[in-house]
Order: sequence, then structure tokens, then C-alpha cells
Amino acid sequence: MGNEPRSFSMRRHPSVLLVSVGIALLHGIAHAQALDTLRVERAPGAEDCADATNLGERIARIRGRADTPKNSHYEVHFSRAADTFSASIHSGPNGEGQRVLSGRGPTCAPLAQATAVTLALLFDSDEASATKVEPAPPAPAAMPRPASSPRVQPPPPSAPRSRERLRGTLALGAAGLGFVLRPLSPAFVAEVGLNVGRFRAGLGALWVPTQSLTLDPGHVDESLLAGTARACLSLARSHQKRLEFDVCSGLFVGAVKARAVGFTSNEQATRSWLAVPLELSVADLSGRVGWELSATALGSLVHHDFRVEGLGVPYGSPRVGAMLTLRAVGLLAW
Repeated sequence: MGNEPRSFSMRRHPSVLLVSVGIALLHGIAHAQALDTLRVERAPGAEDCADATNLGERIARIRGRADTPKNSHYEVHFSRAADTFSASIHSGPNGEGQRVLSGRGPTCAPLAQATAVTLALLFDSDEASATKVEPAPPAPAAMPRPASSPRVQPPPPSAPRSRERLRGTLALGAAGLGFVLRPLSPAFVAEVGLNVGRFRAGLGALWVPTQSLTLDPGHVDESLLAGTARACLSLARSHQKRLEFDVCSGLFVGAVKARAVGFTSNEQATRSWLAVPLELSVADLSGRVGWELSATALGSLVHHDFRVEGLGVPYGSPRVGAMLTLRAVGLLAW
């Protein structure tokens, strides 16, 4: 009596094993068939979008089965431009039919699910077309009927591929200007510009309020106002945090005003200032309001230090200055 349960278990174990192996084989065959009718490509920047395996599993869950019509063949191309993901679905052996889906968001998951739903509907439509009843044969030769030509459905119009959006920018910020009027001066910047893809450019202004430089027995008040032209190129982007790392350059053209106070002859003078910036920047420009932090080296092409006769120069600036800037950036997309 004690050995009968063991004998019963040993007789049923091979059956359970065969059923499990059969289910696994059927699942593998269905999965392979789904992959044979679907090809997925992911462009640079869209690597986190679904691959063929993941997309096939989503379609199988939506349809409730993994088999696909034998006459179905689809190619999906995922791409990304700024904060917009796009999926281009091509049908037919030569990719003559095309549908384009797009969506904005931090990840590609919503677009992958929408693509799976669209493909599931297309598979169901292909399957329904394949099972349609064939038309009745023509009448006997004694009573011929005119044969009607089949109606050919034109392919859907191809949607234009997504392109980089043009965005306007307005930036306001504060800066620390070093080795121009004095070792360190507060400054303020403003800029309007355009941003498209990996390139942006703008025109703006740089203003340094009056700085008082002591030179016994008096002092010299100096201020700077300059126009700025700046162009930036994105070197790299972070998909997770939406950060971009840029290199920028351009031209700063302005004037330095000085006024002597407390001397025998209190005079005023204006000197031109011309500098070329070389800037490294990190920015988040993914939303309507972003920010930018930049460090700049300023090579002075034209600059003259002010001199008080008989007393010397309040501050002798070097040929290379520096500036650290933090900007708030508003963006408007067209």
C-alpha cells in the first residue's frame, strides 16, 4: 500500500513532461512566425523603443494569439527628434504602404504600445481579407456576361517624415565677468535666437553696471555695454535627463565708459572693446522653459586700459578674460 502513490506518480510524470514540451514548442513556433512577418529598425536616439521581439509580444497579447497571416509583411522604423518619438510603418514586400505615428514624452513606451495596437489591427484586416469567399465563376459560354475589372485600391498617401522643429528662444541671465574691468564684476545678459536640431544662434547684449576702482586720492568709475552674437553646436545629448552639451563662439562688440572722481581733473572717456568668446555650455532645452550654464574664455582683440596722468592705471586687464553665466531660456516652437 505504501508504494502505490509512488508508482502512480512515476506513470504520470512523462505525460506532464510531454505536454509541457509541446506547449513550449508551439509557443516558440508562434513566436518565430510573428517575428518572420515583422522587422523593426531603431534610429540613433530611439534605442529604448521596442525591438521586434518586444513588439511581437505586445501584438500577441492584444490579439490573444501569436499567429499572423502568411501574406502579412510589415517594417517599423522608430526615430526620435528632440522630445518627439516617431514610428513609420511600411507594408507590402517593397514597403509601398506607409503610416506614421508620433508622440511626445520622456520615453518611447506609449508610442510602442500605439504601434502594437495599429499592427494588431492591420494583422486582423489581412487575416479577414485572406479568408474572403472567392467570387463566383463566370456564366457558361452560351450566356456570357461582361467581366468587371477589379477595383484597385490606391495606396495611402505617404506622410512626410518628421523633421527637426524650428524654435525661437528668449534668454535672460546673470554672469560673473572676470579680468575685464576688474578681477570680478557682476554682469547681466539677454539674448533672442533660433534653435533647430543640434544648432542654435542668437543676438543679445552684455551689461556690466558701474564698477568703482580705487586710485588714491580718488577713484575711477567704469561700466561696459556690448552687443553679442553667439552660435552653438550640440556635441552630445543625454536621453535620460534631456541635457545637451554645446560648444559656442561668436563676437562681443561694445564700449567701456570711465569717469575720474576726486582728482585735480575729473574727466570722462570711452574706449571700444572687442572680444571673441570660446564657450562650453550644458543646457536643458527640452520644455517650454529651460536653462543653460556656460563657462566662457574671452580673447580681447581691442581693449584699452584707462590711465590717470601721474598716477597710473586703476586696473590693467590681461588679454584673456573669463565669464560664468547662468541663463533662463524660454522656447516657442513653430
